Amino acid sequence: MKEVLKEIDTRIKRLEAEIELAESRLEFLNKIGASSKYKLLEKKQGISEIYIVFFMLWGFIGLVLLLYLKYRYGEMLPFSLTPYIVLMVFFILLPVVYYIVSSREPKEETPIDYLIKRERMARLLINRFYKPLRDALERGDEDKLKELAEDISMGELARAAEELNEGNPKAMAYALYLFIARDKVNPEEIQEALTLVKNKPLKLLLSTLLKESPNPEQ
Repeated sequence: MKEVLKEIDTRIKRLEAEIELAESRLEFLNKIGASSKYKLLEKKQGISEIYIVFFMLWGFIGLVLLLYLKYRYGEMLPFSLTPYIVLMVFFILLPVVYYIVSSREPKEETPIDYLIKRERMARLLINRFYKPLRDALERGDEDKLKELAEDISMGELARAAEELNEGNPKAMAYALYLFIARDKVNPEEIQEALTLVKNKPLKLLLSTLLKESPNPEQ
């Protein structure tokens, strides 16, 4: 078990190095003014949305005015207002369609967004998975191990594990479930799981089960 705990400490240190690297890069980008540049781009995008809303409002007011003229003075006017009404409807729908299409497109991730995301995910894995995992293994807390297996299999922790190449979240959860039920599983199941689990601490944890399991030939 000491080897497993040592490997967990190694993973924590690696993630802490990831955090330090992200922080240093963010500090560098801030010094060269890159953060201000990206904030300005976001501000321009917000202003463009305001223009779209203003354009739609202007078109709606124009449409109401044309409809009022058509039904109030339609017989008195020497020309038809219908083409103008159709045109105004088109001008109202055009920004609506543009906004819907543009909002469905995935937002482009800036270098700053990328670094902040990696820093946040590294902290998440340290504080909500590796440190609790280390404590649970030291204390033999199987309830906590089961809780960690559930947490790592989905949600933010699962995305963080995949993003930072810590392993397949489902396989990591499976490894923890096998360890919890170690008295009921056979060596073949553990061997099969070892081929699926890429996370080093959990792979090492499963390997300790093989060493502890009795030889079936004896």
